[in-house]
Amino acid sequence: MTDYSEEQRNELEAIESIYPDSFTVLSEEPTSFTITVTSDAGENEETVEVTLKFTYVEKYPDEPPLWEIISQENLEDSYTEDILILLQQQAEENLGMVMIFTLVTAVQEKLNEIIDQIKSRREEEKQRKERETEEAEKV
Repeated sequence: MTDYSEEQRNELEAIESIYPDSFTVLSEEPTSFTITVTSDAGENEETVEVTLKFTYVEKYPDEPPLWEIISQENLEDSYTEDILILLQQQAEENLGMVMIFTLVTAVQEKLNEIIDQIKSRREEEKQRKERETEEAEKV
């Protein structure tokens, strides 16, 4: 018989020590907490950030926790949808194991990819404008 509550308590302790500055317990029954995940800094030190709320279900980790994005910064809605899909995929792959760290790490990597995409989009936009300016000067 799996002792779900002990596994949850142990994971909570670990998560708190891994993310001391971005972890907040919201409630004990059911256990609910938030973790703020921030990308690495992009151009001009800008970042994208989401605050994830996790709630343990009774049979976690044999059943996935509940999650939602409760806030976001510098993040388009289409990316928010990608993050929710990513969480679902990761949760399915990790059933039976404590997975909050895995979920948060996956979101962290996704945010870093998003910052890279934003950077390359801006770079392409800048080059396009430069080309348009050059062509306008030729005319």
